[in-house]
Amino acid sequence: MTTPARKTLAGFAAAALIGLTGLAQAAAPERLRGTIETVEPNAITVKTSDGKSERVALADDAKVSWVIPASLDQIKEGTFIGTATKGENPMTALEVVLFPEAMRGTGEGQYPWDEIADTTAGGAKVKSAMTNGTVKAETTGSAAHPKVKSAMTNGTVKADAAGKDGTKTLTVHYGSGQSSTILVPASAPVVTFEPAARTALSQGAKVFVVATRKDGTVTATRVAVGKDGLTPPM
Repeated sequence: MTTPARKTLAGFAAAALIGLTGLAQAAAPERLRGTIETVEPNAITVKTSDGKSERVALADDAKVSWVIPASLDQIKEGTFIGTATKGENPMTALEVVLFPEAMRGTGEGQYPWDEIADTTAGGAKVKSAMTNGTVKAETTGSAAHPKVKSAMTNGTVKADAAGKDGTKTLTVHYGSGQSSTILVPASAPVVTFEPAARTALSQGAKVFVVATRKDGTVTATRVAVGKDGLTPPM
């Protein structure tokens, strides 16, 4: 005979299995890059970098921000940054994002990213990963040769120093004693974010969209809009 305790345990196990299945089937975030073709009250259509047109609904709580130019000179001790990189030992920055203080800690860690354009070496797409963390040191460096494999690093900067060719070296810590050394060539785009309203979403604007896809519908949770024609490099 099955006891009440066994029934309870079996029910718990079944619920856990269903929960795990739901997690496995949850839609992973997508990242879209392109140009806004049309704007609706609660949606935009984006011509993506691969030539497709995607209608993107805007979640009620979707965040919109401007992407504006910044500079390597703004990276000081304690600055929290994000950088897509290519290559290994050391990695080389494809771009750098200076996060506002309100976004400190965003996505801390290291994980796969998308193929993005390497504007430091002709614009061809390269495979990448993302690392978010705290930059603890920066020393003199020299430019690295272009490589195909890449990564993204977000962190907080501790020191600034540049090589003769303008290359800087950042050591980014992202928790549990883990760190990565990043070379930042002078040619790497450097940007930051500033708050924006949905009115920033206009035809012709360049955007970087974080969205989910479910049942054929793409829904944005965040849209970064290049200000004054800027193309978001991330």
